[in-house]
Amino acid sequence: MKCPKCQSDNPVGIQFCGKCGTKLAKICSQCGFDNPPGFDFCGKCGQILAEPKAAPAQDYSQPLSYTPKHLIEKILAARTTIEGGQNEVF
Repeated sequence: MKCPKCQSDNPVGIQFCGKCGTKLAKICSQCGFDNPPGFDFCGKCGQILAEPKAAPAQDYSQPLSYTPKHLIEKILAARTTIEGGQNEVF
């Protein structure tokens, strides 16, 4: 658990920061209840206490990693139309 005062990382189950001695508690952002370390949900209102995880960064150099499968299939099915036919001479 990260200390709110000194930002030091502390192991799970510790009640006071090992660096600065600050009480480690999870304060609910919804109701302000002082939850003990280890709680994932507020003991008073049920609000989730875990910090949201950051979304993984998109690698835009790899379109297959983020393009939905149904869209890939649609693009491949229409490939000849998109490319302008099969090298037809007018």
